[in-house]
Amino acid sequence: MNKSIQKYIKDNFSVISRLLVIYTIGLSIGIAIFIFTDIKTEYIDTVKQILDGIKLDNFESINVIINGLKNNMILILILYSCIITLIAPIIIAIILTLKAIITGIYICTLFSIFGIIKGIIVIFCSVFIPLIFSLLGYIFICTNIINIFLKINSSEKVDFKFIIKQLYWMIISFSLISFSLVVEQIMSNIVINIYSKM
Repeated sequence: MNKSIQKYIKDNFSVISRLLVIYTIGLSIGIAIFIFTDIKTEYIDTVKQILDGIKLDNFESINVIINGLKNNMILILILYSCIITLIAPIIIAIILTLKAIITGIYICTLFSIFGIIKGIIVIFCSVFIPLIFSLLGYIFICTNIINIFLKINSSEKVDFKFIIKQLYWMIISFSLISFSLVVEQIMSNIVINIYSKM
């Protein structure tokens, strides 16, 4: 791991730990929603339709990546706009929880479609590996926003060095999220091959 990332995690360990706990809770809620509600049938049918469409249409990965980048840019702008509110940490916690809930439901859906053994392979390839990069990116972004929020509300001077530092980590974060989209599309070929043979 890059030394600057190690230092960043060490300096912001308390905030990052809390954000990871929030994400874990959201993930658990997503799994519980899938197991204990009737939402599972709808999600399974939707994901199957998407997989069938990808298999038949031979989709262009570049378009999916571009759309993914646009959607993530919008979400990042929404997150940064929270700074002007009085409840930025709460809004961040809600958005992070919602992302985790969706991921939890998606993981359960893939297990339902592919079964245990194939499901583990599919989830490792299409969820876990991309999630390492995207979650790290979003955790950094959320940490930056909380740091900016606390700095502003403590009436401390926001100097040029602080702004450059936050911009640097925003670029790093977006790069990680973008890379996760590329990894996800590369791994999607494995998922489609497994699905085609079912």
